[in-house]
Amino acid sequence: MICPGPNLAYFDKEISLVEMVKHIYGNANIMTNESRPNLFIKELQMYVEYLKRELINFTDEITAGQIKKWNSYRSNVIAGIEYYETLFGTSLSFTNSRNDFYNQLQFYKSEMIKIEINNIKQV
Repeated sequence: MICPGPNLAYFDKEISLVEMVKHIYGNANIMTNESRPNLFIKELQMYVEYLKRELINFTDEITAGQIKKWNSYRSNVIAGIEYYETLFGTSLSFTNSRNDFYNQLQFYKSEMIKIEINNIKQV
């Protein structure tokens, strides 16, 4: 049994297992759309969107504990971005798309910093 992962969204046709193995090992390219986001950037985007949705859709009474949880989540994501910034600075594997990757990191870092949690009214 084969379990599809999230990258399935970037494939647009059925292919044989042989063709997929060739693609995985770099002997063939089955992608018709080459512009797919970096794995780390896509994950970061999901984290930012999750926190925004959580704040918008939260319907219970907002407690100090909930605000602490959101602040902790936000701080952890920002710390993760800063880790990637330092890792990015020493890595040679990003040389082809270094500026694009760095700019996207900065964009999502600024999006996370903009999220105001401490101004939410508590009960």
